Amino acid sequence: MVKMKITKFYIDNARYKAIDDSGGIIWIDINYWENNFELSEPNKRLENLAKELLERKHKVNFVNKLLK
Repeated sequence: MVKMKITKFYIDNARYKAIDDSGGIIWIDINYWENNFELSEPNKRLENLAKELLERKHKVNFVNKLLK
């Protein structure tokens, strides 16, 4: 087994599931690397959330969290 040091760790793509009080589901697909997202249904609140997540995680190196 070759030992190596991880120096970079990025989030690439993520999928989130939002469920409203009537059981409706809206999928949020975020491509952190390409800095874009898609919602399965229009929803302004979730659109704002996706934009905020992209601002915080777009091409951010999380290696420091990985090594804790």
